[in-house]
Amino acid sequence: MLTAQRLQLAVRGRVLVECLDLHIEPGQVHCVLGPNGAGKSTLLRTLAGLRDPDGGSVRLDGREVGDYTPMELARRRGFLPQSIVDAFSLTVMEAVAAARHPRLPFWAWGDEDDTPVRRALATFELDELAERDITTLSGGERQRVNIAALFTQEVDVMLLDEPLSSLDLHHQMKTLHELMRAATHEGRSVVYTVHDINLAAQHATHAILLDGRGHALAGPADEVITSEHLSAAFHHPIQGIELGGERFFRAGRLTDTHL
Repeated sequence: MLTAQRLQLAVRGRVLVECLDLHIEPGQVHCVLGPNGAGKSTLLRTLAGLRDPDGGSVRLDGREVGDYTPMELARRRGFLPQSIVDAFSLTVMEAVAAARHPRLPFWAWGDEDDTPVRRALATFELDELAERDITTLSGGERQRVNIAALFTQEVDVMLLDEPLSSLDLHHQMKTLHELMRAATHEGRSVVYTVHDINLAAQHATHAILLDGRGHALAGPADEVITSEHLSAAFHHPIQGIELGGERFFRAGRLTDTHL
């Protein structure tokens, strides 16, 4: 279990989150919503143990994340940042295989079973690109490689910052489907940031909503993702409608009186 107690987040003196309690359990998918600059990426980096909380604590299985060694953390949780800079020219296969490094003893590097790697490539429809140089890929293709690399780590907790960026609709839906499957079928814990409210509502069991002014809500998705809460957090009227037995949200149009 990944938990946060009375978590506070601040950047350059600006308070992003005043107090947030989280309980992220195996089998759950938590989406993080909020306007630009609200602290979504800061929250994910703090949960991943990549920055210290500005108050409160973050614990993985009851132990402060800051007390884990980098290798211990790498074997327990995976983190996908918003952007990755390619320092070396690698094939897609090599880039995904490199993500297995924390699970391998030093002397086994290069001799490991590549089944998890090939499974991840197949899952994200990268088989035909396996021998391509990653520096020749489109932005969407490169993002799918990043996601495949995270899946091949086989960690208990998966933290993804804007995983849908650069992806077309099909691969957005595929990624969200696989994240839900990893949680519900494999017992992993998933937390991801996202801008599309409707995709989040359809592919999450829980939600975390930040407004950038210190307020934060967390809980079951259908309790957090409501017209009232969304309108307050995004500072814009957002209406909920029922369609085919599901609830969808749309932003109210601006008129000249709003400009």
